[in-house]
Amino acid sequence: MATAKGWEREGDMLIRSWQFPSFRRALEFVNQVAAVAEKFDHHPDIILSYRHVRLELSTHSDGGLTPTDFAFASEINVLPTDR
Repeated sequence: MATAKGWEREGDMLIRSWQFPSFRRALEFVNQVAAVAEKFDHHPDIILSYRHVRLELSTHSDGGLTPTDFAFASEINVLPTDR
């Protein structure tokens, strides 16, 4: 499987990180990710550390990456990250 734009493969995961201008903006982004997660019924590992957000996608029940992970990553790619 290919990698979604802006994401890196690390083992059986897709990983991407973002840096935001403030903790509040990083938290807003995490909340937007949560809405996408509920829509997909697919829940990433989310690491929030002050202004830094890291997402790790994998389908644990299938033992690795599935088309859902790539679709989820593509949906995250359209979220605004520049506010």
